[in-house]
Amino acid sequence: MVEESTKLDTRLIMAASLIYMSSIDGTIAQQEWGQLKTVVGGDDELLETALDFVRDTPLDIFLKQAPSLLNDDQKLCVLLNTYDSLLSDGTSEPEELELFDKFLEAFNVKKEDISSHMEVIFIKNNTKLLGI
Repeated sequence: MVEESTKLDTRLIMAASLIYMSSIDGTIAQQEWGQLKTVVGGDDELLETALDFVRDTPLDIFLKQAPSLLNDDQKLCVLLNTYDSLLSDGTSEPEELELFDKFLEAFNVKKEDISSHMEVIFIKNNTKLLGI
């Protein structure tokens, strides 16, 4: 488990959530890593702490602990950034979508309640529309 000195807070929840999502397929793609660094403001210390946390903390434990530390807006922020992350490499793999559903359930948010936000993020990441 994570050292006692690692206290789960909102910043660590965001970074860890993105790492759990980005690494679900066993690797973190360059686009995913770039987005992760951008979201945390390039805070390398936070990224290192989050990487250690994710290595040492099973996802199910994280999903039990994190929601109670976030208000509704913070939950939405984490969820939408996590969804953006799963689309950032241009594809959404079944295991990424399954993990996102676990986040939704743990955060007690219904997909239909945020579907309009998800559609905007999908369009934002669909650079194929522009031939990219």
